[in-house]
Amino acid sequence: MKEKRVNYYIFRIDYSKQKYFKENLEKGILRQGWGVENLSLLDENGEVRNQEEWVNACPESWRTTDEAKKYLRNKNTNLRKMLEMKEGDIILIPKFPEWNMFSLYRVTGKYYFNLEETAVDYGHCIPVKIATTYPYEIDKCFTYNGNDETKKIHSKLRGYQTSINSVYNEEIIKAIESLLQIKSIKEVSPITEILRNIFEKNIKNMENLNKEIFSVRPNDVEEIVEHIFIKQGYLVESKNSYDKKGRDSDRTFIKPLPILSEINDEIDSCRVYVQIKKKDGEYDEDEGIKQLEKIVATKENIEGKDNKFNNFYKVLVCTGEFSSRIKELAQEKSIILIDGIQLIRMCLKNI
Repeated sequence: MKEKRVNYYIFRIDYSKQKYFKENLEKGILRQGWGVENLSLLDENGEVRNQEEWVNACPESWRTTDEAKKYLRNKNTNLRKMLEMKEGDIILIPKFPEWNMFSLYRVTGKYYFNLEETAVDYGHCIPVKIATTYPYEIDKCFTYNGNDETKKIHSKLRGYQTSINSVYNEEIIKAIESLLQIKSIKEVSPITEILRNIFEKNIKNMENLNKEIFSVRPNDVEEIVEHIFIKQGYLVESKNSYDKKGRDSDRTFIKPLPILSEINDEIDSCRVYVQIKKKDGEYDEDEGIKQLEKIVATKENIEGKDNKFNNFYKVLVCTGEFSSRIKELAQEKSIILIDGIQLIRMCLKNI
């Protein structure tokens, strides 16, 4: 007998009713909204209900305009994904049981409609159980920063914003399958620990290494750069300096110069302005250079000659590869470039 293909879903709940959903999940019921009275997706014979009939059954206040009716049709189409769910499918619920976690559940049956007497909504139901693999497990939930697999999933959740989302992305599916084989991770792992795990897995394959490291979110890349500078003796002066006028520095570092300051009391430290871009492939945008030029011009002019940070540098970091044009422009503006490969080498030395 041919084994049924497992399907994967990202299922968003009403996070304002966290306690209600948790209580139902403990009973083996995963609920979805837009399920008030008479809004089952199935008719009395168990057949899929006509979409227009379903829209017309919605409360009148929901369908006052053509635009509102169009929205309801789209909502009905999205809810119908619950009809596709079958026993053995995997559901990932973001921001549950806590805002910085996600949980994994396994479908145990087919869709049905059940509106509780104490609730005015959430009648759409899927029977589920925790997606445990081993007898000793009592939950299957993970912090977003738990390990490199959870980071990978977290970095892609933004692309799944509807209530119910089918998942076809192989990276997410493989990450979920990997997590199904381990126990829950409820503690946050530092980005440096996650990187070490990635290095161990991909040390012989630079292409995989580049792809895995920079699958994280932009703010994680900023943390990586910050860690490298700190490891080399720099101090963080400021983070994400932005004045809404195009002047921007993701990180500003200072480094004391004790030997030089003993010789010349006008020298104290050097300052480094860093702009960080998470980009795949070739980077050919002027934005980073312009942001650095503006923030440096403003900052240094304001502080003037009285400050002891008269020795400063501008650095543009990119996880991809700089185009020839950007390289020439950076040289013209005295901006130091650090591309993806160079950043990986720095990680290998400093993480």
